[in-house]
Amino acid sequence: MNVKEIALQLCTCTWLEIMTCIGVTLYLVYNSEYYLALITIVVFSPLIAFHFAVSKTSNDEYCASCRK
Repeated sequence: MNVKEIALQLCTCTWLEIMTCIGVTLYLVYNSEYYLALITIVVFSPLIAFHFAVSKTSNDEYCASCRK
């Protein structure tokens, strides 16, 4: 896998959601808002799982080339 493929993978919708979830959760934990951090994880988890499931079943050329 080359640098271009890694960069494209990090710009996919799933990775953006994961990074957003991590960022928001860490910010809330930093501000001692543990209950809101837990709600953030609960809200983002099904969305991230759905996107992983769709990407595994997708037949796009891009996804097929990333599975090498």
